Amino acid sequence: MKIEVIEHIQTKNEDLMKFILEGVSIELANAFRRIILTEVPSMAITEVLFVENDSVLFDEMIAHRLALIPLTTDLKNYNLPDECSCGGQGCTLCQVQLECDVRTKNNEAIVYSGDLKSMDEKIRPVSDTIIIGKLGKKSSIVFEAYAQLGIGMDHAKFQPVCSVGYKYFPDVKIDNSKMTEADIDNVIKHDHTKLFTKVDGKLAMVDKYWNGPDFTGSGEKYAPAGAIKVDYVPNKFIFTIEATGALPIKEILSKAIEIFLEKLDEFEDQLKKVVITQKV
Repeated sequence: MKIEVIEHIQTKNEDLMKFILEGVSIELANAFRRIILTEVPSMAITEVLFVENDSVLFDEMIAHRLALIPLTTDLKNYNLPDECSCGGQGCTLCQVQLECDVRTKNNEAIVYSGDLKSMDEKIRPVSDTIIIGKLGKKSSIVFEAYAQLGIGMDHAKFQPVCSVGYKYFPDVKIDNSKMTEADIDNVIKHDHTKLFTKVDGKLAMVDKYWNGPDFTGSGEKYAPAGAIKVDYVPNKFIFTIEATGALPIKEILSKAIEIFLEKLDEFEDQLKKVVITQKV
């Protein structure tokens, strides 16, 4: 298996990566995608204790909003609740407390995710500008929230990525001997993907065309039969992954590979037990 990063956009508000995964079947590629989406742990609020809530929103609605706020995650110092020595009851090794205390006098106010104060600086909202609710004059909202590690298989709020998907690596073959100059111009004219170009009077693909939009057959449609053939390279895929900010993408991929290898080891162990049983 080989991974080659072809694009990585990492800013304060965005973490997006495209990479080529080569040397695996489509089944393993999809298994890798599902592990990233559903089995890489991240932090999320699981419990809220309200002290005061004078906003127009019910406690349940605010709790729901809080649960969907992405939190920065520390996988080294926190355990999954079911793997913690406390048995998931909630301790400093599997749970972190956040507090919010916003009060108004003769003014109105908007309560933001930045108003959440964490007991651990490593676990805090990814963004400070997510709206939790609005307060009128002489109102207050006071609560304690508790966050734990979890996986997307149990609830979507634990997913460390906004989206993750893949597509086959395209392979486009062009036979210019079957096309006239008018045919080439016609293909370029109707190519809304802007992936075809003319070089020295011949039809060619733009640089890194495989990183562009999906092919829709427009080139083949407007070219003579057999002049353009769009195929796909087996066992080679282009992945696109966008993180929520809970974890850096590189850490997500590293953890996903670790989980993937653990599953292979477990499968091997179970397979050996079956073989031994059959021999007996």
